[in-house]
Parts: sequence; C-alpha cells; structure tokens
Amino acid sequence: MKQWLSACCAALACGGALAGSLDEVRLFSSGDPPYVEVGPDGRISGGLAVAPVLAILDHLGLPPSRIETVPWARAYEEAKTRPGAAIFPIAKTRERLKHLNFAVKLLDSDVYFYQLASRRDIQAPTLTAAKRYSVCVVLGDYRQEYLKTEGFPRLDPTSDSSINVKKLVSGRCDLLPATEIGMRSKLKSLGLDAALVRRGMKLAQLDSALYAAFNRGTAPEVIARFKAAARSVD
Repeated sequence: MKQWLSACCAALACGGALAGSLDEVRLFSSGDPPYVEVGPDGRISGGLAVAPVLAILDHLGLPPSRIETVPWARAYEEAKTRPGAAIFPIAKTRERLKHLNFAVKLLDSDVYFYQLASRRDIQAPTLTAAKRYSVCVVLGDYRQEYLKTEGFPRLDPTSDSSINVKKLVSGRCDLLPATEIGMRSKLKSLGLDAALVRRGMKLAQLDSALYAAFNRGTAPEVIARFKAAARSVD
C-alpha cells in the first residue's frame, strides 16, 4: 500500500509539473495577411496560420491571450532566446534549425517567382537565368536566405512584404518570390489588379512549409503535448 501511495504521489507530482510547464509557453507572431491578420487594436483577428494554432491552444486549455503580436524581428528573437517561447508562422532553414524546434507544421505552400505581366523581356525559367535579375526579398526571410545560398547577386531586401509588391509593380525590381495565396492577398490589400503580375518558375527545392517553432530550450514534454494536440485537431 505504501509503495502504491508513493507511486500515485509521484504521478501526481509529474502531472502537476507537466501542467505547470505550460505556464511559461508564449507564442509570438506578427501581421502577415493572409496567414496572420491583425485588427486595429493590435490583436490577432484571424488568418490561415492562426486557425490551427487557436485550435491547438483550445485543445490544451490555453487562452488565445498566450499569443502576442510583435514585429517579426522581435518575435524571432524571443523564440531564439527564451525557453517556452514559440514563433509562428515560420519557414524552416538551416540557420533557424540551430535555434528552433519546428514542432508543428501549420501549412504547406509553394513559392514562385512573380514578375510584371508586361515585362516580357524577363526570361527566368531556371535559377541560373533568374540570377541575371534583381529580386525583391524581405530582410531575414527564409526566401532571402535560400536565394543567398544559391548565389543570387542582386537581392534587394526590405523590411515588409507589401513594400516589395509595390516595388515589383512599379518596376523597381524584376522578380519577387512569393506564394500564390500570399501574392493574391497582398495585391488585394493594396487595391491592385491581380492581372498586373505573372507567375513564373516554382522554387521546387525550397522548403516553404510554415510551422510553429519553439525555442530549443523548451521542455520536451511541452513540445510533445503541442505535437499531440496538433494531431488531435488536424
């Protein structure tokens, strides 16, 4: 009987510690329609990547207030340096794998080069051919990292993806790597006609799936619970 009571107490203690370990969990994100939509009050109002995260939190009994909207650079810094912190949505790269555990896949997506429909002079059917042109990228984005690794010499970084769409449409860069749904959403939000741009080659070697990724110092049981919750709500 004494051994049985000891085992029960140990199990309860582990359960309490496990539940308590979720107390440190914070998720960081930034506005990036259509994946993350932020209302005028600065709070997340919806988005393709938000829906599965909210379902996971609900399954774990955690409130939506665990999500904090901040600039992307801060979200990434929090996730890199703070155990229990996660960032979403984020794509996987070699550099990011050093700091993050890409625990939960949220969305699959493909990335293409886009160009102005009127620019018939731009011919970029291969990566080698595309290197002749200027390419708009977001600073620190996975697409910038991939293209830099591939040796693209004319990358033109900015801090915001909507700015890049404006630059493409105004002819200030030749190519823009984007997902189809992302490009459509940006054009719509800017009041621009989708017919202005044309989709080109697919960046087939680029892993463009979007994840919720945790700091590598996060307790393994916390990550296991998030993974299990993701499977349950899938």
